[in-house]
Amino acid sequence: MAESKCPQCGCRRFYVKNPDDAYDIYEFECRNGEVCFDEGVDGDSCPEISDGTETFCNKCAWHDQFSKIK
Repeated sequence: MAESKCPQCGCRRFYVKNPDDAYDIYEFECRNGEVCFDEGVDGDSCPEISDGTETFCNKCAWHDQFSKIK
C-alpha cells in the first residue's frame, strides 16, 4: 500500500489538533495505513487518531475525517 495523500492537492503530510488545546498540533504522514508522527514527538502525548478524527492537510485548506485519506 502506498503512502496516503491529500485528495485535493496530493500532499503526504497532515496534522491533527490536540483536543485539549486547539493551538497544539501533531504532524504526521500515513504510511501503509498507519500514522507515523514526526521524529522526536512523544507517542504517549499524541492524541489517538481514529477514522472519525478531523484531519488537516499540511499544505492546502483540505480537512475531513481521517478515513478519507487512508
